[in-house]
This record gives sequence, structure tokens and C-alpha cells, in this order.
Amino acid sequence: MVSLNCCRWRKGKEDAVIDMKGKEAPKPAKAPRTYILHSESKIRNRWDLLMFLTVVFVGINVPLRIGFDVLEWKMWLPFDITTDILFIIDIFICIRTTFELDGEIVKDPVAIRKNYIRGWFILDILSIIPMEIALVAMEHYHPYVRANRLFRIVRLTYYFAQWEKVTSLKPSMIRIFKSTFVILALAHFIGCGFFLVILIEQEEAVKDFTGTTAILERSLGSQYIRSFYWSFVTMTGYNNTNPHTQLETLFSIFVTMVGVSLFATIIGTVGSLVTNLDSSALYFRQKMDGINDYMKYKRIPQELQNEVRNYYTYLWKSGKGLDKNKVLDDLPPYLKNKMCVILNSEIIKKVPLF
Repeated sequence: MVSLNCCRWRKGKEDAVIDMKGKEAPKPAKAPRTYILHSESKIRNRWDLLMFLTVVFVGINVPLRIGFDVLEWKMWLPFDITTDILFIIDIFICIRTTFELDGEIVKDPVAIRKNYIRGWFILDILSIIPMEIALVAMEHYHPYVRANRLFRIVRLTYYFAQWEKVTSLKPSMIRIFKSTFVILALAHFIGCGFFLVILIEQEEAVKDFTGTTAILERSLGSQYIRSFYWSFVTMTGYNNTNPHTQLETLFSIFVTMVGVSLFATIIGTVGSLVTNLDSSALYFRQKMDGINDYMKYKRIPQELQNEVRNYYTYLWKSGKGLDKNKVLDDLPPYLKNKMCVILNSEIIKKVPLF
């Protein structure tokens, strides 16, 4: 007679214990599942695009309302609430998003939290402090209470870096777009600051400085266009306005310094590209252009394109360099296999064995 009271059977990868009466023993409790979002997943890329547009909106809206003293707040209330909610959600998403360290994707939740706290956490928290609550008791509103939202503008560098990693556009096109974006953004900020100076000066802001008459009596659209024009021409050094007060003089000096530095940087960048001073960086960009064009022509899936670009970026950052005589031969075996499957997918489909 068998003295065993139970028997053990295996199903897949799990073991279950069943007694002779057919009752199944309770399974051990599973650990709670931790949701981690990959930094280059489609969901994360779409969220980054949404946050990029949100930050751009805040960068346009907040300086405009402060510089032109737009006291109307009820019209902007839905937009303000929406942007604040998106900023708060973004903090929770960042806490659950992987990051790259020495060419490897870190998925440990504790390491992700520590990396985020050491990085963007402080600026993200400062950008969502509801300063409006402090003015509720005073029964007075001014748009400068939303100035802390402008801390988020620093985040644009992260969004551009992520865009460069996942896009198939040529690096030269991205650099042109970033340069244009920076110029327009500075012109917008300076234009808003220009009109703020006029509001402070009031009647002392004479025509010699503003370049026009009765600017305070114009519509908001007309005032902005005039301010944007003044900032643009002043940055380029072609404006001949004559400041009278100390505030106007200091502001004009500041704008001129920013404009000279900006255009000197742009000219220097263009000059370095033309003269090929950095031949190794130029070769890397040309190499990536060729790889991007090749993968785009062969219609390689976007996820696989990202993996290939990440590998070459890692080679460049680690100083290992690239072989000019190879295009894809220096890929690791698992990426080579994926590329071969994609490139030969039509032939594989015709083979009955597969």
C-alpha cells in the first residue's frame, strides 16, 4: 500500500501539489507587479511629444501674459489647469521610465527613482508649485504667479536629445531646426521683456526707443508684432533705437549682448562645419546619415532602427570609433540576425518550411 498522501505534477514552469482527495494546495503569493516604461517605447515617445508641445505653449503663453500685463485669467484657466495636470502626471511617468547607463538600460525601480531625483526632479517640482493660491486671500491676480512654470523650459534639451535618438532625420536637419527654434524663442522672450519695459516707463518710453508712436494704445496683436520686430532687429545689431532712461539703456545692452553671443555661436558652428575642423565628428554624422538612409530605404521597423542607432551612439560615446569600410558588419550578432530576418523576409515567406 502506498504511504504517500500526495503527489507532485508539473505543468509548464509551475509546480502544484495535489493531495489524494483531488484538492489543490494553495499557491504561493505572487510579488506585486511593477510597471516600468521603456524610455524609447512608442508610448513614451508620444508622451514626450505631448510634453514638448505643452512646454512650448507655456513658454509662449506665460511670458506673453507677464510682459503685456494680461490680467484676464478666466479665459486661460482651462489651459492653466490642463498644463499643471500634465506636469504632475509627467513626474509620475518619469519615476517609472528606464534610463541608459554605460550603454545599458536600467530597469530597477529604485535606481530609476534615484536617477530622477538627482536629475530633473527639483526643477519639475518647482514648476508645479501653485503660487496662485497665495494671491487668493489677497483678492488680486497677476500673471507673474505662473512664472515658475518656465522652469520646465530647461526640459526642452531632454526632449531634443530623445528626438535625436529615435528619429531618422539627418543630424544636420535637426541642428538647423534647433538653431531656428532657439532664435525664435529668444526673440519672443526679449519682445515680451521689451514691452514690459515700456509698461514700466509709461510716458517716458518715447518714440526714439519704441520706434513708433502711441504703442500703448494699440491692440495686443499690434503691440506684440512691434515688440517681436524690435527684439529681432536689435539682436542682429541693425536697430537704431535711442534709449533715454537707465532701464532702457540697460535692457538694450543686455539684448545686444545676447544677440551678439547668439549669432557668433551660430556663425562659429557653421564655420566649423564648412572647414571640417572636427573630422571625426563629421565622419560619425555622415555615417549615421548613411545608416539612417539605408534603414529607411529598406523599411526597417522603427524599433529596430532605434536599437541600431543606440548601438552606434554607444560606440561613439565610448570612444571605440567606427570602421569606415563597414556599414552594418560591426553590429552585435542579435542585431545582425534581426536585420537579416527583416531584409530577407520576402524570401523567408516563400519557403514552406517557415
